[in-house]
Amino acid sequence: MKIKSLGLENIKSVEWDFEKNHLTLIDQRLIPFEVKFNQYTTVGDICEAIKTMVVRGAPAIGVTAAYATALAVKEIEDTPLCDKKEKLEEKLDLIQATRPTAVDLNNYSFRVYQAALETNFSVEESFLAARRLCNLVLEECRLICEKGAEIINDGDTILTHCNAGPLATVDYGTALGTIIHAHNQGKEIHVIADETRPRLQGAKITGWELEQEGISHQIISDSVAAFLMSKGEISKVILGADRCMKDGTISNKIGTYSVALAANYHTIPFYSAFPWSTIDKDSESIDEFKIELRDSNEVKYVKGQTEEILVANPGSEVLNPAFDITPPNLISGYITPSGVLNQEELINEINKK
Repeated sequence: MKIKSLGLENIKSVEWDFEKNHLTLIDQRLIPFEVKFNQYTTVGDICEAIKTMVVRGAPAIGVTAAYATALAVKEIEDTPLCDKKEKLEEKLDLIQATRPTAVDLNNYSFRVYQAALETNFSVEESFLAARRLCNLVLEECRLICEKGAEIINDGDTILTHCNAGPLATVDYGTALGTIIHAHNQGKEIHVIADETRPRLQGAKITGWELEQEGISHQIISDSVAAFLMSKGEISKVILGADRCMKDGTISNKIGTYSVALAANYHTIPFYSAFPWSTIDKDSESIDEFKIELRDSNEVKYVKGQTEEILVANPGSEVLNPAFDITPPNLISGYITPSGVLNQEELINEINKK
């Protein structure tokens, strides 16, 4: 990604330094007011960074978890061999408990865990496995951007919800990446970014990334989207996913289902973009995975540049699910590394994996 405001190019939101042995994360909680690079050297600190959303976005969380698992192998290096598997599994459980809905985290941390078992708990091989997964995410997101840009027409006004840009995916992006790629091809595009309550990832992060790229855009409150659709002012919807089941059902940031329903009513194409690490091949139904419920203060308070402001009745209880579920009959297509697929094509691709 580029950070035009700082004159920086080729920056990644998640990066392991193999010489200094630390993980660097861009603190996404501070965007757009500050660009800060945090460094982490322990599994516990990385877990806290995931929980508190220093890093967010399913692919970026997945890569972070992969490096955390490799670091876990290093942390048990002096443990007797007979106890290593148990100790590593304890740390793996801590990593996977940080964000229960985004499946990339589980998929990538488990793959590094498997690499550790297969190499007799080799620290070097575990880190190399994590780096391979990071490179895989980058390549798949690059392909998503190229193939997704094909469905974007000159003059389109595209609605997106939450954030699926370079910050959320280490680099390139998925949903927002397709828009950036189309813009770089010279297509005239206007983006409508839902603010995405309660954490305002759209208003803060998507708006900031679009500004860095010089893309025409406007931020709206979430409740405006259906009105704009009714006025014929939205050409298509493109957003990401935190989990895609093998039948094409997606779980994504809360509010996605509402956008899908409105788009379907107004016959507006609705696309979800994601890499293969976002596929959940194990759950047989939506009841088998947990929708993350987050702290009530995310709803009661709005965080500005310097302080948090109470914006709700202090004594009221809050329900704050972080994600919702959108069925495949509301989804026009899936933007994947293999191309833009319909439901049947997606299922066939998943079955090959």
